[in-house]
Amino acid sequence: MENRLTKLEMLYSDQSRMLEDLSAEMYQQQLEVKRLTARVELLEEKLAASSESNDIGGHDRPPHY
Repeated sequence: MENRLTKLEMLYSDQSRMLEDLSAEMYQQQLEVKRLTARVELLEEKLAASSESNDIGGHDRPPHY
């Protein structure tokens, strides 16, 4: 009986450690997703601003034509 209890305690300990590791990894991934989301939003804003500035200039031929 004591051997079985020891095995269960070891299993519980391993699973607790694994859960802590997975929680830490999930937190890091959430931070990365937030960082990447902010980067995408910034790039979208830059692209929109670039598109607007290109529309203002019209559609003239480049000077080398």
